[in-house]
Amino acid sequence: MEKKKLAIITLGCQMNKSDSEWLAGTLTEEYEYTEDKTEADFLVVNTCAVRDKAEHKFFSLLGTLRPLKAANKNLVIGVAGCMAQEHGEMIVQREPLVDIVFGTRALDKAHILLRKFEETGRPQVDTSYGSEYEDFPVRRESALSAWVPIMRGCGNHCSYCIVPSTRGPEQSRPISNLLNEVSALIAQGYREITLLGQNVNSYGVGLGGGVDFPGLLRQMNPIAVDARIRFVTSHPKDLSDSLIGAMTELESVCPYLHLPIQSGSDKILELMKRGYTADRYFDRVDKLRERIPDLSLTSDVIVGFPGESDEDFEATFRAVERANYDNIFLFKYSPRPNTPAENLPGRIPAKLAQERFDRVMTLQKEITAKRLAGWIGRDVEVLVDGPSKRDTEKMCGRTPQNIVVNFTSGEDFTGRLVRVKITKSGQFSLHGDILR
Repeated sequence: MEKKKLAIITLGCQMNKSDSEWLAGTLTEEYEYTEDKTEADFLVVNTCAVRDKAEHKFFSLLGTLRPLKAANKNLVIGVAGCMAQEHGEMIVQREPLVDIVFGTRALDKAHILLRKFEETGRPQVDTSYGSEYEDFPVRRESALSAWVPIMRGCGNHCSYCIVPSTRGPEQSRPISNLLNEVSALIAQGYREITLLGQNVNSYGVGLGGGVDFPGLLRQMNPIAVDARIRFVTSHPKDLSDSLIGAMTELESVCPYLHLPIQSGSDKILELMKRGYTADRYFDRVDKLRERIPDLSLTSDVIVGFPGESDEDFEATFRAVERANYDNIFLFKYSPRPNTPAENLPGRIPAKLAQERFDRVMTLQKEITAKRLAGWIGRDVEVLVDGPSKRDTEKMCGRTPQNIVVNFTSGEDFTGRLVRVKITKSGQFSLHGDILR
């Protein structure tokens, strides 16, 4: 019997990308994956709810799918991810073209919901928390780099964040599952493993036996010979000396860290319920820089949080300047339903929030340009992803610091480690010549 076709549109973070690969894996017996959504029999939108802009983007996207539904009456449209978890029943009531909705921990129920929809013709919704995602196959987008979720959920409850309600409580995967998965990936030729979690530093919660994240890295290190290990995201309050030691000592762990500061003001950090002060944050950063001189550090920053005074903003501005980040993900505060920050007084006018956003972005662009220029003349190791998307005569890859490097080559080095001499820097990437 010819398989039906599945297409997935993924919005949001790396965890969503991983979830989409997992969802496609659970449906491989019934569906063949297609990149062309016009061919799909089952089209899933995997959603993000971390900011209101992401929700508006989702509803706008649904509007573009109406012609597909009109052209193919048998097309089944599903909604997954954080918006599905948060607004399950509301989505099917508001959008008649949506047939099934399944939340972040009900992805493995997709085939059951499809069957029920086919039998009844009525929309199906499941936002239960029952799935065991590590037991399912994964259809990976890349044959070179792999996402490996080590945990799910979040127990931090930052006052502005909806993730604990959309992803549920923290749950760590058994270490044996992870080591087996990484071993299999290395055997298949994967050269880069990115460990995923809302807060990887709290890995081990609920497992017992003294398992923690640095210990996991130490057990993975001998498995990942000739491969790179990355991880996102780390929470500053849980960034231990033990983790800094593991990053320093383990050959497979990349000198790259995403460490969200969110604000440089202690007052705002307390309102955000982040659990650390600016001094504590920079104690960690200074120790990392001392131990790992070539560390690439990136961060998340929020401006316009309720109650943010001019002095609070200036503290954030100075913190970005001091941290000397390679890059940041900068956001204006976005109220999320049922979060404590939604009801905080002192809402910042949109115009002022935009002015603050623009000031920080201008600063960070200058810092990024200087940091990239600092690589000119250096010889770097590059893991080659493939031909450059902008110039197919060039190859493109990334350094251990996750910096994009483009270089001219008459040979296809995809999947290989090469040495490149950096000759110039661009706005977001480096350019160089391959060294024989």
